[in-house]
Amino acid sequence: MANYIERLKTKLKIKKIDPDQPINAWIFVLVLNIVGFAGYFYLKINNIQLGD
Repeated sequence: MANYIERLKTKLKIKKIDPDQPINAWIFVLVLNIVGFAGYFYLKINNIQLGD
């Protein structure tokens, strides 16, 4: 059981961010997702139906 807990801890450990990652690309992706969710909720609040 102790071995299982140790393996679970290593899988759940938060890894450090790679400094070679393009930060601007990640910011763009996050902003795009936020805009998408905001648009989805706007359509739901105003009862706008898209498609059939």
